[in-house]
Amino acid sequence: MKTICFDLRALQIGHQNRGIGMYIISVLEHLPKNEDKYLFYCFDKNNPVKDLGVKMSASYEIVQTKTRNTILGSPKDLLTIYKLVHHAFKPLRAYKPDTFVQFDFTLGVPHWNGVHTIVIGYDLIPLIMNNDYIPSASFAWKHSTNKLRSVIRAWYYKAKYYLYYNVYKRADMIACISEATAKSFQELLHISRNRLTVIPLAPVTTESLPNYDLANKFSKPYIFYIGGTDARKHIEDIIRAYNIVRGRGHDISLLLAGYELKSLGEMTDVIGKSAIQKSPYRQDIHFLGFITDAEKMGLYNKALAFVFTSFYEGFGLPVVEAMAASCPVITYNNSSIPEAAGSAALLVETGNYSAIATQITLLLSDPKLRSQLIGRGRNQATIFSWDSYITTLLGLL
Repeated sequence: MKTICFDLRALQIGHQNRGIGMYIISVLEHLPKNEDKYLFYCFDKNNPVKDLGVKMSASYEIVQTKTRNTILGSPKDLLTIYKLVHHAFKPLRAYKPDTFVQFDFTLGVPHWNGVHTIVIGYDLIPLIMNNDYIPSASFAWKHSTNKLRSVIRAWYYKAKYYLYYNVYKRADMIACISEATAKSFQELLHISRNRLTVIPLAPVTTESLPNYDLANKFSKPYIFYIGGTDARKHIEDIIRAYNIVRGRGHDISLLLAGYELKSLGEMTDVIGKSAIQKSPYRQDIHFLGFITDAEKMGLYNKALAFVFTSFYEGFGLPVVEAMAASCPVITYNNSSIPEAAGSAALLVETGNYSAIATQITLLLSDPKLRSQLIGRGRNQATIFSWDSYITTLLGLL
């Protein structure tokens, strides 16, 4: 029997409704009921397993630590960040876990002898797209009007991510979610391959039946996007492709869903927002905001296609999720996306939104191709399963 500790604090600091939260919950719900002892390390404000209604068959014990502020965004927070990534895990010592699994690298790992530490490696996007996430002081000086403030913040972000990424270097093993992610850890953090293992993710499925009420409100054929609006998603490319399709005479709608897509006024993505404001077809671009899993399944099922214009993905889970929900996928060919999509999606050159438009037009004129993509997508999605993921993960522990 082994004692395995999972750090669940990420579920208590705002990640519960994001990708990392859905990932953690899926892991917990697929943990087998066996002889191993599961410990869940949490802040002392609540029990996230009960609060989030996580459906577990395995028994567990909560180990609590003092709640800390994790809303950090200015140079004065560097000391707090240092304390988080070098957290001592004192309440956990008495339990003597054999293995410790960290889902959120910003929260540190134990560094006493006798515990095997594993950190989940999602991506290194801040290093890959550094001008958007970690600009150098010279870049900040050159591209800002408030130069001194921008340089100070550039130094802050560089120091912050230096502290964060050292957690990966201290871990015994990093479980990467794709080969592309593992390669980036080798190239950018210089971590040896023997400390990296690849375990592909699986789509987060729901037991509820698709709810078509929201999808049925739209009488026109539509293309669909659900996700975030940060710089790498390039929402503006979806808008540009949509404009081209409409300009060719096809009367379709564009549906945008996600926490950050409640309305045009609440969009923080300046470039994407501007693209929508300038679109001559703005009246047919609809903001759905948060939607339930059942509504999401219904929207996928009815969509002409899921359009995904991300410039980098650690795994490309939205691609697999759409395929599992019988929705054709049109996406850029980069990073881990080919691993997720296989030959079941329409892949185009990154940044070529005109090619995205061409593929949308092709689906509109060829229903048989759409049916073929749905079949291939379903088959591709079956490659990724949570049972397989958990079996492989537990094999590392």
